Amino acid sequence: MTETVSKSKTRTELFVERVISRLKTDNGFRAAMTRADHEATAPQAWRFLLELGNADLGNDPERQAFALVGAAMARERTEGNGTQSLGRALFCCKADPKEADDSVERRLRRILACENRSELIAVLRQIIRYVQKAEKVRLDYERLLCDILYFSDRVKVQWAKDYYGKGSKDEDAEEKEAE
Repeated sequence: MTETVSKSKTRTELFVERVISRLKTDNGFRAAMTRADHEATAPQAWRFLLELGNADLGNDPERQAFALVGAAMARERTEGNGTQSLGRALFCCKADPKEADDSVERRLRRILACENRSELIAVLRQIIRYVQKAEKVRLDYERLLCDILYFSDRVKVQWAKDYYGKGSKDEDAEEKEAE
C-alpha cells in the first residue's frame, strides 16, 4: 500500500496564492491592498489581512511585511507569482548588465545596510516600486515575504549573490527558460 504525502503549504505561499486569487475578482480588495503599506492608510487593509489568515496584526514588523508584499502585488496587478529574488530583480533593472549602474547598486547597498526588519520594510517600499517599473522583472513575492520575515545576514548575503551573479542555479535556469 502506497501513501500519498501532500506537501503542506507555508503561510507565505498561502498568502501569495490567496492575494493573487482575490486580486482577480475583488476590486475593493485591490484598492485597500494598494494602500496597505502606508502608515496612514494601512488600517483599511487590516480586515483583508485578517481574512487571509496569515498575518499577526499585533506584531508590527510581521503585519508590515505582509502589508508591504500585498500592496506590491496589488499595485503590479500580478496574474501570478514571479521567479526573481530581490537581488536578481535589482540586477535586471540595470540598463546594461555588463556595466556598473550606480543608482541600482546604491539601492542594493541600502537594503544590505538595514539593521532590522522595520528599517528594511521602510526602505523596501520605494525599492519595490522602482523594480516593478522594469519590464523584464517578475518578483517572487513568496520568497520576498520569507526574506523579510526572516531577515538576517543570510538573506543579505543571498541578495548580494543574486545581484552579483553568484545566486542560485535554479533561478538562473528559470530565467533562461523564460527567454
